[in-house]
Amino acid sequence: MDHNNAKVTVLDSQVAERGGTFEGNKGEQISYTTRKQKGRIEVGGFAYPVDIRLEDGQPPYAVGDYELDIASMLQVNKGVMSLSKFTALRSLTKPAARAA
Repeated sequence: MDHNNAKVTVLDSQVAERGGTFEGNKGEQISYTTRKQKGRIEVGGFAYPVDIRLEDGQPPYAVGDYELDIASMLQVNKGVMSLSKFTALRSLTKPAARAA
């Protein structure tokens, strides 16, 4: 991995889910669910705790080391760049062989 990239370590395979509702612009109730895993991001020689946000139905990441996949998270709208609120990771390790 290039030292300029961000390394993300997934610390727990458990997904914490939280749901609720909020009032929309027209007074309607809108429900939401957030799904997160605990992780750590290392960039520029420092490490920080981070929530790894998952989309609805997205399987959790396995515990291990990943690289932040910025290209998959990048969104452009009317010439303005932003990153998706959902985390996209690329594995830095080969998957373990499964027992038969």
